[in-house]
Amino acid sequence: MISPLFVMNGLVTLILVILITVKRYIAVYSDCTVVVNGEKTIKVQGGQTIISALSGSKIFLPSACGGKGTCGFCKIEVLEGREEATSIEEAVIPYKSIIAGTRLGCQTKVRSDISIRVPEEYLSVKEYRGKVTEVEVLTHDIKRFNIDLIEPKTITFKSGQYVVVEPVPGETRAYSIASIRRWENRISLEVKKVPNGLCSTYLHALHAGEELIFFGPYGEFYLRTNQSKVVCVAGGVGLAPMKSIIDEVLTEQKGRKVELYYGARTIDDMYDYERYIRLTKDYEDFKFYPALSDVEEIITHPSGFIFDSGFISSELSKRLVEGEDMEGYLCGPPIMIDTSIAVLRRKGIPSDRIYYDKF
Repeated sequence: MISPLFVMNGLVTLILVILITVKRYIAVYSDCTVVVNGEKTIKVQGGQTIISALSGSKIFLPSACGGKGTCGFCKIEVLEGREEATSIEEAVIPYKSIIAGTRLGCQTKVRSDISIRVPEEYLSVKEYRGKVTEVEVLTHDIKRFNIDLIEPKTITFKSGQYVVVEPVPGETRAYSIASIRRWENRISLEVKKVPNGLCSTYLHALHAGEELIFFGPYGEFYLRTNQSKVVCVAGGVGLAPMKSIIDEVLTEQKGRKVELYYGARTIDDMYDYERYIRLTKDYEDFKFYPALSDVEEIITHPSGFIFDSGFISSELSKRLVEGEDMEGYLCGPPIMIDTSIAVLRRKGIPSDRIYYDKF
């Protein structure tokens, strides 16, 4: 026979579990206070994620995964009012960082008064509204969108940084700024259409005259100022941020050498290569090395310029001089970046002087 006391304890335990579940997932929360970086205090409706709570006060954390927690861009530090990390946070954030209070803004919810720290640069991020003035078809699956700014009318960014586009509420994607930073009143985005990709499909359907909302600029992938040779490695649409990086080196850091290693499967998957061929003739400090992975023999451009066959990592290995003062900037598919980083390390470039953006 089951003891009445045992039954009572079981019921109490069940009730506690239900109450905790209700509090965590269903409860209606009152207003909460969020202190940001010990300076800015905002009142928000409890129960929403930190990233949503902050956006209501024009503090925009970066996100490229639509709040799914997979990109890890929206990391913040919870100083007070910390709760246990979610399973998604545990999968993305190192254990030591979790213990120290690092959380994802898209996963952690505001359930009580909290104090957080966000990177200072996020406090200067703005919401922009722009008008698409031109859509250029670059390859069979890449388009360039030239956008004039409406409000604010100018943007200041570091060469290599990105903006975040939100085609529908809750769905965000990051795109590198593909324009020269001297053009303060407009930007360009280069977008590869991804099969069943919500954001890329939305953007590829845009026409000249339509408006676009985006947030930024973001990112630690940007050109550093020194005299080391700049080694740019791009795969496919990873060429986008290299335009501003290369332009800044050639026009603002004169005398600094820069090399562009550009890889794609075939020449039909490449774009803007004629621009970089011209730059090799205009600037003696600029070198351009394209490589085609799905081509067995070299291709000679009508100008006489050579497109080598093979992977871009092989091109790096062949041309870089070991021990030379260099730093690397890489953007493209993960496998290309990983293999290229291995080459750069073998050539003597320290890991803290290799900057990359995988997508």
